[in-house]
Amino acid sequence: MKMRILIILIGILFVSACSHENLNEQHEIYLSNKGWEIKNLLEVETYILNIPDEMLRNYEASGITFLSEHLGEEVTHHSYDLREENAEGKSLKAVVFEVEGEVIGGYGVLPNWDPGIFNLDDKERLINEQMIK
Repeated sequence: MKMRILIILIGILFVSACSHENLNEQHEIYLSNKGWEIKNLLEVETYILNIPDEMLRNYEASGITFLSEHLGEEVTHHSYDLREENAEGKSLKAVVFEVEGEVIGGYGVLPNWDPGIFNLDDKERLINEQMIK
């Protein structure tokens, strides 16, 4: 009986450790340094970065300038739900980009807002404009 309980406890600890590993520590630090806190990982996707000029200009107009430096490269983007919420109580999202395992930048996604994306350095401005809680 004691052995069965021990095996169950080890299994629970293993599952807990594995689920925490889904959160990339480098990403947690990157977002934390900008004032954001990760709630959970949504998706991870790897692809060749190819953004049409018009979309690239929209990103750059929002202060997201790192993408143009990596066009044609293989990038991995990690999408996260953040603990922070918009004025309606919906979670914000963050997208963190990597090239060869190194963070190259990221941006936030604000539901029900045009243009919808924002520079991760703009948290204070978004609070002051009452876009987020």
